[in-house]
Order: sequence, then structure tokens, then C-alpha cells
Amino acid sequence: MNSRGFTFLELLVVMLLIAIASSLVYLSVGRSASQKEGRLFAGEMMGVVKRARSAAISTGRAVAFCISSQDRFCWVEGRQKKLDIPEKIRVQQQGMTNIDNDVYAIYFYPDGSSSGGEITLSVGDRSFLAFRVDVLTGIVTTG
Repeated sequence: MNSRGFTFLELLVVMLLIAIASSLVYLSVGRSASQKEGRLFAGEMMGVVKRARSAAISTGRAVAFCISSQDRFCWVEGRQKKLDIPEKIRVQQQGMTNIDNDVYAIYFYPDGSSSGGEITLSVGDRSFLAFRVDVLTGIVTTG
């Protein structure tokens, strides 16, 4: 008996392999999209920190970069525009000045120095960026 078609079992195995491959592609694309969102936010946040330092130097007075973990945004003191922290991203601070319940700040001074601090950004359990503001120079470094 020589049949020229596929058996039900062969078709089922092929469909299972296609389903597994599709789910792997879906997971990979989803992960890279959240990483892209994280990198984009990290660049924007570092830009806000650098603007706070520039404002302190140019105005000749102390300027604070602030983060509110409860309200999920960060901003430069005295400026109206706030940067929203995406829901997927977790922000951890270390060494920053606590100025209110959940509000932390890094102060930048006219001589270029700062109060210093470290910020770590993560998605889930995986951190994707940590940056540090130097106390003496106020320069932002990643690492």
C-alpha cells in the first residue's frame, strides 16, 4: 500500500514545530521592543540630568534633578516639563538626597560639582543601565 499523502501524525508534528518557532520569534521581538523602550528612556533621562548640570553652571545657582518614584516621573527643578517613567521600567537610586516622601534629588552647583548619586534602570529583574553622577565634577558616567 503506497500512499502519496502525509499522515495525521506527520502534519501534527510539523504544526507543533511551527508553533514553537513562532512563539520563540514572538518572545524575541517582545524582549527587544522593551529593551529599545528602555534604552530610549535611559537616553532621555541622562539628557535631563545633563541639562540640570548645565543650568546650574549657566545660571550661577544650585539646580536639582529630581525623581518621584511614586508618581513615576523625573524633572529639573524649576522647569515645567517632566519626563514620565514607563511602567515597565524600574528606577533605583543610591546616594541621592531625599527631599520628600518618595522624591530624591541630585543637586548640581555653579562650580560644576554635585551632591552625587547613582541611578540604576531595570526591566523586571534585569538591569540594563546604571549611571553615576560624580560628586567633584558633576559628570555623568555609565557603567
